[in-house]
Amino acid sequence: MEILRFDGQSGTSANGKKSSKGMLAIGLVATLFGIGSAFASSTIQINNDTAIALGQGVTAVTACDDEISVDPLTAMRVNDAGPKFYLDTITVSGVNNSVTDTTTAIGCRGNFFDLQVFKTADDDSVSAYGCTEMGYPIGVSSPFNCDSGTKKISFEITSSATSYSVPFANFESDFSYITLVSRDPRS
Repeated sequence: MEILRFDGQSGTSANGKKSSKGMLAIGLVATLFGIGSAFASSTIQINNDTAIALGQGVTAVTACDDEISVDPLTAMRVNDAGPKFYLDTITVSGVNNSVTDTTTAIGCRGNFFDLQVFKTADDDSVSAYGCTEMGYPIGVSSPFNCDSGTKKISFEITSSATSYSVPFANFESDFSYITLVSRDPRS
């Protein structure tokens, strides 16, 4: 029975060295395989390398109500060219449809809202979309009228509605931002 042995001669220690070298070799192979497979990943192409505008902004300037919400609703449609996002509606909600209070100036009934949709060109210039670009026929009278000169979609605030959904037809959702401005027809 050996309790202490200082000469390093043991049958079990040689097996321990072989076991360590084998585990080290297996660990090295596994590490190289893991790194190699991470670099061998393929790339994913989305939207045929066309920019996807997800950071659209909304600006509301209304003197008659300070709690209006403007929400664009987009949907993806697949056609012959592939999937694209389209602007379906812009909903203006939370409109105070009461008569304008003379002391607080709150109340939008009888006022008009002018909605414009803007795009940014490659040279960073900004311009409004025209009526035909947004799918609005010129000269057609409806609750939402588009003026080709000013490129604004206008609608009147009535006493019956607090929410207005401005529809669009086949208008690709590549706009930069939307503005909503109220105007009093008496001024």
